[in-house]
Amino acid sequence: MKLVKLNKYILADFALLFCALVWGVSFVTMKILVNIYSSCWLLFMRFLASSILIAIIFKARVIRNFHNCFKGGIILGIALFLAITSQTVALNYIDAGRQAFITSTYVLFVPLLLWILKRIFPGVFTILASILCVIGMHFLTGGLNGNINTGDILTLLCAVFYACQILAAWRYASFQDPITLSMISFFAVSILALISSFIFEFPLRAVFDFSSALEFLFTVLFVTIGGFMVQVCAQKYAKPSHASIIMSLESVFGLLAGIILLGETVTKQAALGCVLIFISVISSELQSVFSQKQE
Repeated sequence: MKLVKLNKYILADFALLFCALVWGVSFVTMKILVNIYSSCWLLFMRFLASSILIAIIFKARVIRNFHNCFKGGIILGIALFLAITSQTVALNYIDAGRQAFITSTYVLFVPLLLWILKRIFPGVFTILASILCVIGMHFLTGGLNGNINTGDILTLLCAVFYACQILAAWRYASFQDPITLSMISFFAVSILALISSFIFEFPLRAVFDFSSALEFLFTVLFVTIGGFMVQVCAQKYAKPSHASIIMSLESVFGLLAGIILLGETVTKQAALGCVLIFISVISSELQSVFSQKQE
Protein backbone atom coordinates (compact mmCIF):
# COMPACT_ATOMS: atom_id res chain seq x y z
CA MET A 1 0.00 0.00 0.00
CA LYS A 2 2.84 2.39 0.79
CA LEU A 3 4.38 1.71 -2.63
CA VAL A 4 1.08 2.46 -4.38
CA LYS A 5 0.71 5.66 -2.40
CA LEU A 6 4.26 6.70 -3.19
CA ASN A 7 3.70 6.01 -6.89
CA LYS A 8 0.72 8.37 -6.86
CA TYR A 9 2.89 11.17 -5.49
CA ILE A 10 5.62 10.51 -8.07
CA LEU A 11 3.05 10.43 -10.88
CA ALA A 12 1.64 13.75 -9.63
CA ASP A 13 5.13 15.28 -9.77
CA PHE A 14 5.60 14.11 -13.36
CA ALA A 15 2.20 15.62 -14.19
CA LEU A 16 3.29 18.96 -12.72
CA LEU A 17 6.53 18.69 -14.70
CA PHE A 18 4.41 18.26 -17.84
CA CYS A 19 2.46 21.41 -16.87
CA ALA A 20 5.71 23.37 -16.55
CA LEU A 21 6.82 22.06 -19.95
CA VAL A 22 3.67 23.07 -21.86
CA TRP A 23 3.51 26.44 -20.11
CA GLY A 24 7.15 27.08 -20.99
CA VAL A 25 6.63 26.18 -24.64
CA SER A 26 3.45 28.28 -24.69
CA PHE A 27 5.53 31.47 -24.53
CA VAL A 28 6.19 30.92 -28.22
CA THR A 29 2.55 30.34 -29.23
CA MET A 30 1.25 33.13 -27.01
CA LYS A 31 3.58 35.59 -28.73
CA ILE A 32 1.69 34.83 -31.94
CA LEU A 33 -1.81 34.95 -30.44
CA VAL A 34 -1.40 38.21 -28.48
CA ASN A 35 -0.42 39.94 -31.70
CA ILE A 36 -3.75 38.89 -33.26
CA TYR A 37 -6.30 39.15 -30.44
CA SER A 38 -6.90 41.56 -27.59
CA SER A 39 -6.00 40.08 -24.22
CA CYS A 40 -9.45 39.63 -22.67
CA TRP A 41 -11.03 38.39 -25.90
CA LEU A 42 -8.28 35.77 -26.23
CA LEU A 43 -8.86 34.66 -22.63
CA PHE A 44 -12.60 34.43 -23.28
CA MET A 45 -12.21 32.22 -26.38
CA ARG A 46 -9.44 30.10 -24.87
CA PHE A 47 -11.15 29.25 -21.59
CA LEU A 48 -14.66 28.96 -23.03
CA ALA A 49 -13.45 26.43 -25.61
CA SER A 50 -11.60 24.52 -22.89
CA SER A 51 -14.62 24.37 -20.57
CA ILE A 52 -16.91 23.21 -23.40
CA LEU A 53 -14.50 20.44 -24.41
CA ILE A 54 -14.22 19.17 -20.82
CA ALA A 55 -18.01 19.30 -20.41
CA ILE A 56 -18.48 17.24 -23.59
CA ILE A 57 -15.78 14.67 -22.89
CA PHE A 58 -16.64 14.22 -19.20
CA LYS A 59 -20.37 14.97 -19.42
CA ALA A 60 -21.63 12.39 -16.91
CA ARG A 61 -18.83 13.15 -14.45
CA VAL A 62 -19.41 16.91 -14.62
CA ILE A 63 -23.19 16.56 -14.14
CA ARG A 64 -22.68 14.22 -11.17
CA ASN A 65 -20.20 16.50 -9.37
CA PHE A 66 -21.27 19.97 -10.55
CA HIS A 67 -23.18 21.01 -7.43
CA ASN A 68 -20.49 19.93 -4.97
CA CYS A 69 -17.68 21.51 -7.02
CA PHE A 70 -19.39 24.78 -7.88
CA LYS A 71 -18.03 26.92 -5.03
CA GLY A 72 -14.48 25.60 -5.31
CA GLY A 73 -14.51 25.97 -9.10
CA ILE A 74 -15.63 29.60 -8.88
CA ILE A 75 -12.92 30.43 -6.34
CA LEU A 76 -10.31 28.72 -8.52
CA GLY A 77 -11.57 30.62 -11.58
CA ILE A 78 -11.46 34.01 -9.87
CA ALA A 79 -7.91 33.46 -8.61
CA LEU A 80 -6.76 32.26 -12.05
CA PHE A 81 -8.45 35.15 -13.86
CA LEU A 82 -6.95 37.76 -11.52
CA ALA A 83 -3.48 36.21 -11.90
CA ILE A 84 -3.56 36.07 -15.70
CA THR A 85 -5.18 39.49 -16.09
CA SER A 86 -2.81 41.33 -13.76
CA GLN A 87 0.11 39.62 -15.50
CA THR A 88 -1.17 40.68 -18.94
CA VAL A 89 -1.86 44.29 -17.95
CA ALA A 90 1.53 44.54 -16.25
CA LEU A 91 3.28 43.81 -19.56
CA ASN A 92 2.34 47.34 -20.63
CA TYR A 93 4.71 48.70 -17.97
CA ILE A 94 7.39 46.04 -17.55
CA ASP A 95 9.69 43.92 -19.72
CA ALA A 96 9.21 40.16 -19.94
CA GLY A 97 12.39 39.17 -18.08
CA ARG A 98 11.69 41.44 -15.14
CA GLN A 99 8.11 40.16 -15.00
CA ALA A 100 9.21 36.52 -15.10
CA PHE A 101 11.42 37.11 -12.07
CA ILE A 102 8.74 38.86 -10.00
CA THR A 103 6.11 36.28 -10.97
CA SER A 104 8.42 33.52 -9.74
CA THR A 105 8.07 34.84 -6.20
CA TYR A 106 4.84 32.82 -5.95
CA VAL A 107 7.10 29.96 -4.80
CA LEU A 108 7.70 32.07 -1.68
CA PHE A 109 4.11 33.24 -1.29
CA VAL A 110 2.73 29.68 -1.36
CA PRO A 111 4.46 28.46 1.84
CA LEU A 112 3.99 31.90 3.44
CA LEU A 113 0.22 31.95 2.79
CA LEU A 114 -0.03 28.31 3.84
CA TRP A 115 1.61 29.22 7.12
CA ILE A 116 -0.58 32.30 7.66
CA LEU A 117 -3.94 30.87 6.56
CA LYS A 118 -3.66 27.24 7.62
CA ARG A 119 -1.02 27.44 10.36
CA ILE A 120 0.94 24.78 8.46
CA PHE A 121 4.69 25.36 8.63
CA PRO A 122 6.16 24.02 5.34
CA GLY A 123 9.52 23.23 6.91
CA VAL A 124 12.90 24.92 6.76
CA PHE A 125 14.03 22.69 3.88
CA THR A 126 11.09 23.75 1.69
CA ILE A 127 11.62 27.43 2.46
CA LEU A 128 15.33 27.18 1.59
CA ALA A 129 14.48 25.39 -1.68
CA SER A 130 11.97 28.15 -2.51
CA ILE A 131 14.56 30.87 -1.83
CA LEU A 132 17.11 29.03 -3.98
CA CYS A 133 14.52 28.84 -6.76
CA VAL A 134 13.95 32.63 -6.63
CA ILE A 135 17.71 33.24 -6.70
CA GLY A 136 17.91 31.03 -9.76
CA MET A 137 15.12 33.04 -11.39
CA HIS A 138 17.10 36.21 -10.64
CA PHE A 139 20.02 34.93 -12.70
CA LEU A 140 17.78 33.42 -15.39
CA THR A 141 15.77 36.60 -16.04
CA GLY A 142 18.22 39.33 -15.11
CA GLY A 143 16.46 40.17 -11.87
CA LEU A 144 15.44 43.71 -10.98
CA ASN A 145 17.03 46.87 -12.38
CA GLY A 146 15.85 50.41 -11.86
CA ASN A 147 13.01 51.79 -9.78
CA ILE A 148 9.83 49.94 -8.86
CA ASN A 149 6.94 50.88 -11.16
CA THR A 150 3.28 50.06 -11.77
CA GLY A 151 4.21 46.92 -13.70
CA ASP A 152 6.20 45.61 -10.74
CA ILE A 153 3.28 46.09 -8.35
CA LEU A 154 0.80 44.44 -10.74
CA THR A 155 3.15 41.51 -11.31
CA LEU A 156 3.63 41.09 -7.57
CA LEU A 157 -0.16 40.91 -7.25
CA CYS A 158 -0.09 38.33 -10.05
CA ALA A 159 2.34 36.21 -8.01
CA VAL A 160 0.04 36.43 -4.97
CA PHE A 161 -2.99 35.41 -7.07
CA TYR A 162 -1.07 32.47 -8.58
CA ALA A 163 -0.15 31.38 -5.07
CA CYS A 164 -3.83 31.60 -4.11
CA GLN A 165 -4.77 29.51 -7.16
CA ILE A 166 -2.24 26.83 -6.19
CA LEU A 167 -3.52 26.74 -2.61
CA ALA A 168 -7.16 26.65 -3.77
CA ALA A 169 -6.39 23.79 -6.16
CA TRP A 170 -4.77 21.84 -3.32
CA ARG A 171 -7.62 22.67 -0.93
CA TYR A 172 -10.55 21.65 -3.13
CA ALA A 173 -8.97 18.89 -5.23
CA SER A 174 -8.23 16.98 -2.04
CA PHE A 175 -11.91 16.11 -1.59
CA GLN A 176 -13.69 17.15 -4.82
CA ASP A 177 -13.51 16.02 -8.44
CA PRO A 178 -10.59 17.92 -10.05
CA ILE A 179 -11.96 17.64 -13.60
CA THR A 180 -15.29 19.21 -12.66
CA LEU A 181 -13.46 21.85 -10.64
CA SER A 182 -11.36 22.68 -13.71
CA MET A 183 -14.38 22.91 -16.02
CA ILE A 184 -16.20 25.31 -13.69
CA SER A 185 -13.08 27.41 -13.12
CA PHE A 186 -12.43 27.69 -16.87
CA PHE A 187 -16.01 28.78 -17.50
CA ALA A 188 -15.71 31.36 -14.69
CA VAL A 189 -12.53 32.75 -16.29
CA SER A 190 -14.26 33.00 -19.68
CA ILE A 191 -17.24 34.93 -18.24
CA LEU A 192 -14.98 37.31 -16.31
CA ALA A 193 -12.85 37.81 -19.43
CA LEU A 194 -15.92 38.56 -21.56
CA ILE A 195 -17.15 41.14 -19.04
CA SER A 196 -13.67 42.69 -18.99
CA SER A 197 -13.67 42.81 -22.79
CA PHE A 198 -16.81 44.94 -22.78
CA ILE A 199 -15.34 47.23 -20.13
CA PHE A 200 -11.74 47.63 -21.31
CA GLU A 201 -11.69 46.58 -24.97
CA PHE A 202 -14.90 48.09 -26.37
CA PRO A 203 -15.68 48.11 -29.24
CA LEU A 204 -14.94 44.41 -29.44
CA ARG A 205 -13.13 42.78 -32.32
CA ALA A 206 -15.20 39.61 -31.91
CA VAL A 207 -13.44 37.55 -34.55
CA PHE A 208 -11.50 34.33 -34.93
CA ASP A 209 -8.46 34.33 -37.20
CA PHE A 210 -8.19 30.90 -38.84
CA SER A 211 -4.54 31.55 -39.67
CA SER A 212 -3.84 31.10 -35.94
CA ALA A 213 -5.99 27.97 -35.58
CA LEU A 214 -3.08 25.63 -34.81
CA GLU A 215 -1.65 27.95 -32.15
CA PHE A 216 -5.10 28.41 -30.63
CA LEU A 217 -5.75 24.66 -30.62
CA PHE A 218 -2.41 24.03 -28.92
CA THR A 219 -3.24 26.65 -26.30
CA VAL A 220 -6.65 25.11 -25.58
CA LEU A 221 -5.65 21.43 -25.57
CA PHE A 222 -2.18 21.56 -24.04
CA VAL A 223 -1.68 24.88 -22.23
CA THR A 224 -5.16 25.16 -20.69
CA ILE A 225 -6.65 21.65 -20.46
CA GLY A 226 -3.31 19.82 -20.45
CA GLY A 227 -1.82 22.47 -18.16
CA PHE A 228 -4.26 23.93 -15.66
CA MET A 229 -6.58 20.91 -15.51
CA VAL A 230 -3.66 18.52 -15.07
CA GLN A 231 -2.29 20.84 -12.37
CA VAL A 232 -5.53 20.65 -10.40
CA CYS A 233 -5.63 16.85 -10.80
CA ALA A 234 -2.00 16.50 -9.70
CA GLN A 235 -2.47 18.72 -6.66
CA LYS A 236 -4.77 16.12 -5.20
CA TYR A 237 -1.51 14.38 -4.21
CA ALA A 238 1.16 17.12 -4.36
CA LYS A 239 1.65 19.53 -1.48
CA PRO A 240 1.33 23.18 -2.60
CA SER A 241 4.86 24.36 -1.69
CA HIS A 242 6.38 21.34 -3.43
CA ALA A 243 4.09 21.78 -6.46
CA SER A 244 4.99 25.46 -6.85
CA ILE A 245 8.72 24.69 -7.00
CA ILE A 246 8.23 22.05 -9.72
CA MET A 247 6.01 24.40 -11.74
CA SER A 248 8.71 27.08 -11.57
CA LEU A 249 10.54 25.03 -14.22
CA GLU A 250 8.14 26.73 -16.63
CA SER A 251 10.69 29.54 -17.05
CA VAL A 252 13.51 27.09 -17.76
CA PHE A 253 11.43 25.30 -20.40
CA GLY A 254 10.45 28.70 -21.81
CA LEU A 255 14.12 29.58 -22.21
CA LEU A 256 14.84 26.25 -23.90
CA ALA A 257 11.85 26.71 -26.24
CA GLY A 258 13.14 30.12 -27.23
CA ILE A 259 16.57 28.67 -27.99
CA ILE A 260 15.24 25.70 -30.00
CA LEU A 261 12.25 27.27 -31.78
CA LEU A 262 13.22 30.93 -32.06
CA GLY A 263 17.01 30.70 -32.22
CA GLU A 264 17.53 32.80 -29.10
CA THR A 265 20.88 32.74 -27.29
CA VAL A 266 21.58 31.96 -23.63
CA THR A 267 24.06 33.74 -21.36
CA LYS A 268 26.26 32.17 -18.69
CA GLN A 269 24.18 33.99 -16.08
CA ALA A 270 20.95 32.47 -17.43
CA ALA A 271 22.58 29.02 -17.49
CA LEU A 272 23.56 29.44 -13.84
CA GLY A 273 19.96 30.38 -13.05
CA CYS A 274 18.72 27.21 -14.72
CA VAL A 275 21.13 25.10 -12.67
CA LEU A 276 20.01 26.69 -9.40
CA ILE A 277 16.33 26.16 -10.25
CA PHE A 278 17.01 22.52 -11.13
CA ILE A 279 18.84 22.05 -7.81
CA SER A 280 15.90 23.54 -5.90
CA VAL A 281 13.46 21.26 -7.73
CA ILE A 282 15.58 18.14 -7.17
CA SER A 283 16.05 19.05 -3.50
CA SER A 284 12.31 19.53 -3.06
CA GLU A 285 11.63 16.25 -4.88
CA LEU A 286 14.02 14.27 -2.69
CA GLN A 287 12.57 15.85 0.43
CA SER A 288 9.02 15.02 -0.74
CA VAL A 289 9.87 11.38 -1.48
CA PHE A 290 11.65 11.04 1.87
CA SER A 291 8.66 12.54 3.70
CA GLN A 292 6.21 10.20 2.00
CA LYS A 293 8.32 7.17 2.93
CA GLN A 294 8.18 8.24 6.55
CA GLU A 295 4.35 8.30 6.52
